[in-house]
Order: sequence, then C-alpha cells, then structure tokens
Amino acid sequence: MATMMIRMGGVIQLIINETKNTPKKIFVIDDNRFFLESLVFLLNRQNDMNVVGTHDRVQDVLERIEVVKPDVIILDMRLPDGDGITLLQEIKSNFDIPVIMLTMYEEYKEQAIKAGAFAYLIKGEGLDRLYQLIRKASKAFVNS
Repeated sequence: MATMMIRMGGVIQLIINETKNTPKKIFVIDDNRFFLESLVFLLNRQNDMNVVGTHDRVQDVLERIEVVKPDVIILDMRLPDGDGITLLQEIKSNFDIPVIMLTMYEEYKEQAIKAGAFAYLIKGEGLDRLYQLIRKASKAFVNS
C-alpha cells in the first residue's frame, strides 16, 4: 500500500511539474502582417510562451482555434472581414479561453470587457504589460 501511495504521489508530482513547465499556448489574430510577425517573434522569445497559431481574418478562425486549443488568444479589434467584438463574442460562446484584446482603438474598451474580454490593451503599451496579462490569463483559466 505504501508503494502504491508513493507511485501515486510520484505521478501527481510529475503532472504538477509538467504543467508548470509547459509553455502557454497563444493564438494571435491580427490583420497587420508586420505587426503579427513581430509579435509572434517576441512572444516566442519568452521561455514560458509559444505561439501555436495565427490568423489575419474572422473567416475560418474558430476552426483553427479548435485545432490548436490555445491557452490564451490575442485579438485585434478591426479585421478585414469583421470586427473584434463580434469575433470575441463568438469565441467566448464556443470556447472557455481568455481573450486579450490588443488594438489601436481606445474607444472600444468598455464594450470589449462587457463582451467577455479578459483584458484590453492598447498597441504601443509596454511588452511587459502584455507578457504579464498573458501569464495572468493563463493562470486564471487553468482547469476552468
């Protein structure tokens, strides 16, 4: 019985360690290719973050999110074929994944938060703030 308890404890410990060391999976949606590629580069330089997918429009994005199962989504407000608020609502109705709005438009903050955004960040704010929000969002939604 003691051996079994040690094994169970070892398995539990292994699962906890694996969870701590697994990078947060991030999906980024933005139509500005230069900004998108730059952001992906910067996020992937963080030891605890891994961009698992990107998309530049509303069309087909839910299917891509379903495939990669990210821990956090970063979403721009304006996309060529739709708006971020509507897409945010669709994401929130289909997935239990925190969405961080990252945009140039300050005027949509209240609307985005009401629609379920985890956070609203203006492009141009410090990268450290974005990193902090990603870490906070992924912790808040663990096992939810």
